Amino acid sequence: MHTLLVYVREARAQIVSTWHTPQFLIPSVALPLLFYGVMGLGLSKGREEIAHMMLANYVIFAAIAPAMFGFGAAVAAEREAKLIELKQIAPLPAGGYLAGRLAAALALVASAIGLLGVLAYFGGVVMVPWRWAATLGLGLASAVPFALIGLNIGLRLGSQGATAVANLLFLGFCLFGGLWMPLSLMPGWVAKIAEVTPSYHLGQLSMMLSGMAPMADVQRHVSVLAAISLAAMIGAWAGWRRQTA
Repeated sequence: MHTLLVYVREARAQIVSTWHTPQFLIPSVALPLLFYGVMGLGLSKGREEIAHMMLANYVIFAAIAPAMFGFGAAVAAEREAKLIELKQIAPLPAGGYLAGRLAAALALVASAIGLLGVLAYFGGVVMVPWRWAATLGLGLASAVPFALIGLNIGLRLGSQGATAVANLLFLGFCLFGGLWMPLSLMPGWVAKIAEVTPSYHLGQLSMMLSGMAPMADVQRHVSVLAAISLAAMIGAWAGWRRQTA
């Protein structure tokens, strides 16, 4: 019980710290809302199916930035400031710092996705309750693989390098994952790259759960996501071991 309480307090501290960082908070929450409001609702001009389809993609888009930057640039900056070393000598269980960071990232993602759902609902998107829950829930869960990828960056690069790489991957995941534009409108080689991006497979699953695509190749999408997440987890564990050695 004492250990659990320590984890909860560390998570609360990380969440409060994140919410007091407007230069990170505002873009992470506001950017998906702005993009969806303009492109998903504004450009669809009342065509519900387009707004509906883009919601399925944008719940994944909303998870990428908080997860990548929360575990990427933020961890790298705290490494440079020696804050992680201070955490290591504090009476904090192993993994408490990372659990707190993940909680902060999930809190941001949940806020962005929740507001996105509200915007879509009042924008005319209609789904049965279980599809709303499944679509938004997948968006929240998708933060985990992106957070693991971000953690790999944060444990290996300095703050400037981590920010640059996180930005590059963020744009790449959105573009090559088909979150901004259907892959059918892009050159064929883009679809080949998409197959190795988590954003593409999450986007396909989101389209299925929201009812915008038939349930097909679910096992393949889940298997690729599991493989990417496992590889990122192993890489993050190795990086953390070097950091704490």
